[in-house]
Amino acid sequence: MKKLLCYAISFATFAAALPLARADVISDHQGRWMGEMKVPHNGPTLKIGADLFLRSDGSPWASFASPDQGVYDVPVSRIDQSADKLELTLPFGLLKMRWEQDHFMGEYRQNGTAEWLPITFQPVAQFPMRQRPQTPKAPFPYQEQTLAIPGAGGVTLGATLTLPDGQDTPTLAILVNGSGPATRDEEFAEHRPFAVLADYLARQGIAVLRYDKRGIGRSTGDYENHTQTELAQDLEALLLAMKARGQFARIGLVGHSEGSVLAAAVAARQPEALAFLVSLAGPGQPGVQAMLLQDRAYARDQKARGPDLERLMRYVRQYYDTIVAEPEAAPRIAALKALQDRLPAADKALIKKYRMNVGTLSLEWAAKPFVRAILLSDPAADWRRVRCPVLILNGELDHQVPAAANLGGIVAALRKGGNRKIEFARLPSLNHMFQTTKTGREDEYASNEETIAPAVMQRVARFVSVQR
Repeated sequence: MKKLLCYAISFATFAAALPLARADVISDHQGRWMGEMKVPHNGPTLKIGADLFLRSDGSPWASFASPDQGVYDVPVSRIDQSADKLELTLPFGLLKMRWEQDHFMGEYRQNGTAEWLPITFQPVAQFPMRQRPQTPKAPFPYQEQTLAIPGAGGVTLGATLTLPDGQDTPTLAILVNGSGPATRDEEFAEHRPFAVLADYLARQGIAVLRYDKRGIGRSTGDYENHTQTELAQDLEALLLAMKARGQFARIGLVGHSEGSVLAAAVAARQPEALAFLVSLAGPGQPGVQAMLLQDRAYARDQKARGPDLERLMRYVRQYYDTIVAEPEAAPRIAALKALQDRLPAADKALIKKYRMNVGTLSLEWAAKPFVRAILLSDPAADWRRVRCPVLILNGELDHQVPAAANLGGIVAALRKGGNRKIEFARLPSLNHMFQTTKTGREDEYASNEETIAPAVMQRVARFVSVQR
């Protein structure tokens, strides 16, 4: 969870792309616009940004940024515009912008408040962002192409293809994002791990494709109501599109976290199209079990121990069982509320104390189809059908996808399916994002200056390079 304009924002709650009005304002004034907003009641002055752009299919869209809070690329849920006015509906408020000769006059209102806060927007080349040491810097020994690739169900996916210099038919690695509203760089806390990995692989002569998830960045589609099946279909469409270009000697997938699950699903369906697969922090347990492992680690990070921890985990299991049992959102939420109402007061106090009511344990998320789809998933079924060479890496200090059970589940499934072309390792001192870390807690992600451990990139590049 991230605090944005005094609100806790869930980055899995962005609404679907809706039919738009005329594109006059956005088409005429594409680019990044930034101003300052004074938060009332002795609050801080915050830089506020709006990025106005055309998506990969040419449709106008926008995203929101709060650079002082390290938040970027928050997509709007609706756009309304006229000849000189623009309204951007956000998950947490409404931003109005009016064109005035050479700038935008804006005003923002937080959900649940009546006060409009003024902002004067001026054009900027980039929003201010902390430059992490590993963020790629020019000059680059490769070329980059911006692509628009048809996905599943009419979606158009925005992508970047990195082509190393001096390679006529290079190997291509397609990078697959983990869970959440990820852009092609899989950005978090001003880190850009997929940009860093793409840069490293390209310098080793490996071409790379990375893409915005549906409904995010320059990709069209409905992120809020997506399922894993749709994400896998998007990936499959990308794979077949790259294969049809005929310019790559071989193609493989590099999936991080949930991206590993998607990669396995596509590899199971397209065995002839893939030369290799890399799983980074991939889940190898059935969905409910994987989430219980994650929630136990989270509760321990919140200092829950002994009987308190076990009482919390009994509740979490009941919560997920209720989601699985109710296919439709409305009765699902009603059943979860009834479950919570029946809890003893002591259990309610524990849930609040240890913050076991956020993310997948929030009613907001429970209404989303992707949460139930994850709980019902069984990655092992796809891993058993994967025939290409596979590299599996998990960090020993991963609290989101605990290494031992999940890596073991992937390896067992591959072997059960008869695949012996596998390499795997549990890497010491690495967290879910493959940063070198002390504890693996999520609160270390932002404070860590390392984006991704060089040894991980070296191992991925070495594995990809030897595939024939």
